[in-house]
Amino acid sequence: MIVGVYGLFRLKPEERVQAGVALVVIVLLNALFIWRLHELFLQPGFGPYWKVFEHELHLAGYDPLTYMMVTDWDVIYETHRHPLLAFLVWPLWLLNQGLTWLLGVNCVQYVVALPVIVCSFYSYIFLYRIHREVVGLRRDDATLMTMSAFSMAYLLLSVIVPDHFTVSMFLLLLTLYISGVCIQKRREFKWWQSAVLFCFTAGVTLSNGLKVFLSGLFVNRKDFFRPKYLLLAVFLPAALLWATAVWEHHTFVEPRQQAREKAEKRKSENLKERVAQMSPDERARYEAKKNRREAVLKRQAAKTGKPMEDHGYLKWTDISTSRWQTVYENLFGESVQFHRQHFLEDTLVGRPVFVPYLNLFSYFVEAMVVLLALLGVWYGRRSRFLWLCLSCFAIDMMIHLVLGFGINEVFIMSPHFLFVLPIATAYLLRETRRHPCPRLAVTALTAYLFTYNGFLLILFLLSPIRATL
Repeated sequence: MIVGVYGLFRLKPEERVQAGVALVVIVLLNALFIWRLHELFLQPGFGPYWKVFEHELHLAGYDPLTYMMVTDWDVIYETHRHPLLAFLVWPLWLLNQGLTWLLGVNCVQYVVALPVIVCSFYSYIFLYRIHREVVGLRRDDATLMTMSAFSMAYLLLSVIVPDHFTVSMFLLLLTLYISGVCIQKRREFKWWQSAVLFCFTAGVTLSNGLKVFLSGLFVNRKDFFRPKYLLLAVFLPAALLWATAVWEHHTFVEPRQQAREKAEKRKSENLKERVAQMSPDERARYEAKKNRREAVLKRQAAKTGKPMEDHGYLKWTDISTSRWQTVYENLFGESVQFHRQHFLEDTLVGRPVFVPYLNLFSYFVEAMVVLLALLGVWYGRRSRFLWLCLSCFAIDMMIHLVLGFGINEVFIMSPHFLFVLPIATAYLLRETRRHPCPRLAVTALTAYLFTYNGFLLILFLLSPIRATL
């Protein structure tokens, strides 16, 4: 097993040159991101740390929760959506504690950058192998399609994002690569492979665990329904993971919630007493401040849309945000090419839910990316592996477009599904090897997106920040 894992992550001769280039680019982008904020975050005794992270780390709506947990470990992720994430972060917290004791400053940016760089690098490698070994492209075409994927805005951005999405993308591409090789070589997707991949993939993001089950179904087909496989690869890991999430919530989250509710109740009672003792002028200023705060909360609530229910899991749904506008402005818009206006702003802070492009050419580029992918679906319609990828894509569309979860900022979820577009397009290149037009179109789009998205991202990373605290 150890030999197999080593072979899986060992670079092959044909990968080494482009892998070196990819690694240099990933490291440089992370260095720029660290440089942008290091003076603020490396201040001895800076804080309160959570306020610094929330005020200063604005990156398109990605949360600074990982920075907060590596600085001061606690279970602050939603346990039923990210059951094992807090425990996966715990070793990073230990490392940061040691560095903080040794150097006297918080090294959280450097510590978090390590897994981000590794996962980004191997996401590139496994996507290349999917194009080369599973789809069957030539070396140059496999390189082109892999570069095409990372020229897309939020896959390019993912290589510096200090959140769980980069890890999720790595785990999903690893799962797809193993599944593709099994399909190509007519091997079985073993129950222990499914169990291990499910625990890590669903442990980071629960909904992605369904994609591991889909992989087992598409690879093993009818053998997926064998009692032994269902028990050991599906029911047992799912039950253990859910039990862990429930225990985690009861042990770590509920006591904190109860303490917070008591503190808020005491604060409310004290506030009532202070308001009762205020002079008319002080009360008027207090009411004006309260109204401004309520107005901000109402604007944020309007951006999150109307949920199906106000409680339970349905509170995360959204039935009011326009699906059609979401598709062309955010799903295949912002995810693929950045909007210049409100660049990398947080939807819950200042960015509108929908930001139009400044010219029609951007919509043409978006249409070409989707059209090439659809043509690839047609040419690869007999590929079981492609239908596995499309099924995984369909799960995300069900979650975001049908249920409306995270629909107001669906582009930040791109590392979960956007790589399916270049995989689909790869089948177009494979079946039209003698025709230069598709290859020229992909090359032109890749060059444009790298130039456009890369310029905006680097300009952002080189711009100084102005601390608001």
